[in-house]
Amino acid sequence: MEGSLADTPEEWMRRYAAGDIDAFEQLYRHLSPKVFGYLLRLTRQRQRAEDLVQITFSKVHRSRHSYLTGAPVLPWLLAIARRSFYDEYRRDKTRPEELSADGALPEPALVASGLEPDLADALDQALSRLPRTYAEAIELTKVTGLSLAEAAAVLGASKTAVKLRVHRGYVLLRQELEAQAGSHHGPDRDQKVTP
Repeated sequence: MEGSLADTPEEWMRRYAAGDIDAFEQLYRHLSPKVFGYLLRLTRQRQRAEDLVQITFSKVHRSRHSYLTGAPVLPWLLAIARRSFYDEYRRDKTRPEELSADGALPEPALVASGLEPDLADALDQALSRLPRTYAEAIELTKVTGLSLAEAAAVLGASKTAVKLRVHRGYVLLRQELEAQAGSHHGPDRDQKVTP
């Protein structure tokens, strides 16, 4: 039954809304890692992201009957996760970008899995310095893999606005990475160093 309709998040959510508890377990097992990754990018704290995953799925449980059958589940879940994060942020009045003394993220951001560690760290640091609206648009479309329309639904913005945020974010991200690369290199070999 691999790849069948019964193996989709939309079908699991439909069945769960109809009372099938096993469908919730499937939904949680398959989608909680993506929700966690997204929340880790927002919070920069592993424990806080884990707590918010639980809050998100408890909200899914409470609002399961309001799910529009057949609608993409992941953008719906990420929108709930995002609202949960900002609700907690406003309540706690804390900054989500808590950095260590050397400016690094306290927990691995896991954005660039598959990249060399130094490159992944540089990308994470550069991404963390972007304006939140640009970083979120890049994270949702390029890291989480949502379409522009799905990311727009999560962010409560138009598809065009998300596309613009991704483009502008890439421009700034490129500048950040170039600045980081420039600061890690000494003087050019051809450049004369005067004592």
